[in-house]
Amino acid sequence: IYLDFKVVIVKCFLHLGFMKPNHKLIMKKSYYLIISLVLLSVVNSLFAQQTSGIVKYKGAINEEFRKSFIEDFKNKDVAPDIRKGVVEMYLNAQEDTYELHFKNQESYFHYMKELENETGKGLKMGSKAGTNEFYVNLTDKKIIEKNSVLGFLEYSGIQWDVKNVTKNIGDYKCFKAVGTEKNFTRSGAIKEEQVVAWFTPDIPLQFGPKNYNGMPGLILQIDKEKFSILATQVILNPDEKIEIEAIKKDEKIRSRREAYQIANEYYKDAYGN
Repeated sequence: IYLDFKVVIVKCFLHLGFMKPNHKLIMKKSYYLIISLVLLSVVNSLFAQQTSGIVKYKGAINEEFRKSFIEDFKNKDVAPDIRKGVVEMYLNAQEDTYELHFKNQESYFHYMKELENETGKGLKMGSKAGTNEFYVNLTDKKIIEKNSVLGFLEYSGIQWDVKNVTKNIGDYKCFKAVGTEKNFTRSGAIKEEQVVAWFTPDIPLQFGPKNYNGMPGLILQIDKEKFSILATQVILNPDEKIEIEAIKKDEKIRSRREAYQIANEYYKDAYGN
C-alpha cells in the first residue's frame, strides 16, 4: 500500500511541476502541493521505520570523459613513457564496488576493497567515484563524509528538479532528477557541477550513494561528468542484522570550504604553490 500510494504522490508532483502558468490555478496548485508534501513525509517516515537493507552499487568511469581525457592528454608536453602509462591507466580503468547500508533514518555508504592482484604491474585507476565513506542521518539532516585525509566533512543537501522522464533499472521504474552540486577547490572557490539522479518511488526511502539523497524514493543511479554509479542489487530487510555506526558527538566536523582551505595551506607549505 505504501508503494502504490507513493507512486500516486510522485505523479502528482510531476503534474504540478509541468503545468503551464495559470493565475486561476495558483491557489489550487499551492493547496495540493502542501498536501503532497505532508503525505510524502508521512509515508517516508512510516516505511523507513520498518525497513532496513543493503544496496550494492558499481562505479564506472564515463566513456565520453575517458575518450576526451585521453585525446587531450596525448597533446600534453610530457615524457613518452609517462604519456603511455597514463593513457593505459585510463583505458584499463576498473569498476569499483560499493555498499549502502540503511536502517530507519540512517545510512552508511562505503567502498568495497577488492583483493589486489599480486601479479599486476603498472598504474591502476578505478571509476573516479572515490573511496570515502558517507554517513547520513535524515532526522538530523546530516550528511557527513569520512575523508581519509581531511577528517569528517559536512555536506549540504542538493536541491533536485524532478523531470517528466522515466526508465527502468532492473525491476524498478525510475524517475529522473537533476541537481547542481557545489564543490570546493583547494583555494576555497566554489565549482558547480551538474548531477543526474534516477530514483524509484517503488522503494520510498530517501537514501542514495555517497552524498546523494533526499528524493522521494531510493536513488539507483547517479550520473556525473566523470563517472556513473549504478545499483546492481537491492536487498530489503535482509537476514543480516543492519547496524549503522553514527558519528560520535565529540568528533570534529569541518565544513568543506574550511577543509579545502586547510588543504590549500598544506600544499603551499609543502610545494610552495
